[in-house]
Amino acid sequence: MPYAPTIYDWRTNCVPLNQVFRAGGQSGDAGLTLGGVRVGNPEPGGRAELRMGFAAFVTEEANIDASWTISRIMNGAVMRVPVHDSVQLVSAAALSGPETSGLPWGNGEPWASGAYWEWNPTVPVTAAAARGATTVSADLGDYGQVLRIGHVIGFTVGAYDFAHAVMDISYDADDVATITVSPPLRRPLTTDHALKFRPKMMAVCANAASVMTTFVRGRHMTFGDAVFLEALV
Repeated sequence: MPYAPTIYDWRTNCVPLNQVFRAGGQSGDAGLTLGGVRVGNPEPGGRAELRMGFAAFVTEEANIDASWTISRIMNGAVMRVPVHDSVQLVSAAALSGPETSGLPWGNGEPWASGAYWEWNPTVPVTAAAARGATTVSADLGDYGQVLRIGHVIGFTVGAYDFAHAVMDISYDADDVATITVSPPLRRPLTTDHALKFRPKMMAVCANAASVMTTFVRGRHMTFGDAVFLEALV
């Protein structure tokens, strides 16, 4: 029976101040042997990495969410972490979207929080791609040639989310893009899937103890810098 872990959504009150996505190397760190030798687990294309830095959590809601989050990551939970507003993403302006990461629902109603609806621009995948493939094609005709080398994109397949760095790209006359991605695809894609410009990544925290170090009792709690590795599920 295939392993199907519980995946927890990253809390919106714990948005990082800084965040960098990195395409994987050739192996994932597997720790130390009894003799003190550092070893690695090879993965096709390596495991992607997401590094995050945080400001202090200043509201009661943020501190409570941080408390929940630190317990989850200390226990090795798989988190679904958005790649937040970042220069690594295609800008909202290029996608004819809002200047923020969503549309405000502060409409004067009692339940209005001033938070944002999630904005999720996509384009269709134009050809099937196998698991382990490093090339994907997508129709960017609605936006033009806005996707470039170095951008981060993603795909949702079933209940799973994957983020990838664009390592190479070319366009035809109709703005259909042929994209080389890293890490490789973890699930096969079909023309029923879409390329996402606001990706999420399933990941586990590789340094939870360090993140916990600065999470101490006080008026405002904070996390230490966090390193998340792609969860291979």
